[in-house]
Amino acid sequence: MVLGGLITPASHTEKFDATMQKYRDEQKMFAELKWAKISNQKIAEYKRFIEYFFALNNTDVIHFHCIVLDTHQFNHKKYNDGNKEIGFYKFYYQLLLNCFAKNYLRKNEDDKFIIYLDQRTTSYSLNDLKDILNNGIKKKFGMTDNRAVSIQPVNSKKCETMQINDILIGAIGYQKNGYHLLSGSKKSKIEMCEYIAKEAGVVSLQNNTAWGRVRFKIWNFQLQKR
Repeated sequence: MVLGGLITPASHTEKFDATMQKYRDEQKMFAELKWAKISNQKIAEYKRFIEYFFALNNTDVIHFHCIVLDTHQFNHKKYNDGNKEIGFYKFYYQLLLNCFAKNYLRKNEDDKFIIYLDQRTTSYSLNDLKDILNNGIKKKFGMTDNRAVSIQPVNSKKCETMQINDILIGAIGYQKNGYHLLSGSKKSKIEMCEYIAKEAGVVSLQNNTAWGRVRFKIWNFQLQKR
C-alpha cells in the first residue's frame, strides 16, 4: 500500500492553479485524472499532465512524499484494537510527521499546515488525527503551538493535487507490487511508470530515495518488530 501527498506554499497556489488550468485547456482533459484510467489511447495526455507536475516540482512550487507499506506485516488485532481505520490513520500520521512536518516546519517561524485528505467513508475522526499530529510535532520538534491548523476531507474530482497524487502513488504501487512484470500488463501503465521514474531522476520507483531529498521522496516504511 502506498500513501502519498503533495505540498505547496500558500504563495504558490495561484501559480499551481494557473498551470493546471493551462494543461486542462491545452489537452482538453476536463474529467478527473486517475491511475486506473490510464490507457494506451490517453497515455500522451497523462504523460503531459505529469510533465506539468515535474516542471513545478523542479522549481519547488510543489513537492511529493510517500510511504510504502507492506500490508503482510499489518497486525491490527494486536496493535489497533482490531480496528483497521486506526491503523490506516497511524500510517498517515507517520507520513505527515516524518515527511511533511520534519521538512517544512521551522521552529522559530510561524509555519502552519492546512491538510486535505482524499474523501472516504470512515468512522475515524480527523480532528483526533489533527490533535495527535500536533502533539507529535510538539514532542518531536520542540514546538509549543499547534502547527496543523485543520485536516479536511476533499473530493478528488475537484482537486488537482489529489489527481496528481493518485497517479504518482499508483505508479509506485504498480512497480512495488510487481504488476509491471506480469504478462498482460497494460503497456500504457508500464510506460507511465518508466516516465515518472525518469522525470524523478530515479532508476526504479521501488527503492527508497535519499533521505534528505524533498522534491520527490519514496520511503519504504519498516514496521518495528515487537
